[in-house]
Amino acid sequence: MSELTKEIKGAELLTAIKASIGDARFVAQQLSGSFKDNVRSLRLEENEDTFLHLEQNINDLRHFMEFVKELGNGLGCLNELSLPPNPASSQNSALNIFKDMNSAFETKDWIMLSDLIEYELAPLLDKEDEWLGSLDEKLQTEG
Repeated sequence: MSELTKEIKGAELLTAIKASIGDARFVAQQLSGSFKDNVRSLRLEENEDTFLHLEQNINDLRHFMEFVKELGNGLGCLNELSLPPNPASSQNSALNIFKDMNSAFETKDWIMLSDLIEYELAPLLDKEDEWLGSLDEKLQTEG
């Protein structure tokens, strides 16, 4: 592949990444708030609506994390930029939280699940939002 072609593809990729960060930040903020609402409901009542909302949020989270993974792949192609590390990827923190949440689901330990969401998952989503913001700032100044 010629250098010009690589440069054009890199510019297109950078443009696509920049365009998607605002939406990703919005989703991270919405998910964090929705999961916090789930915690309140889980602690107060264990009804069908609570679990339906939680299930929807988990599905949305799965899609968000897939996007973040693809974003990471795209950023890997822009290796000439010194970009901040993703908090969800570093030390597999997201994976560990998901494993613990799954375990709480299996044992129907709603207090543990609530604690994991409130004290680990929601703060991780807030960190993702901050990371996306710093990434956006870095790409705007260097990209």
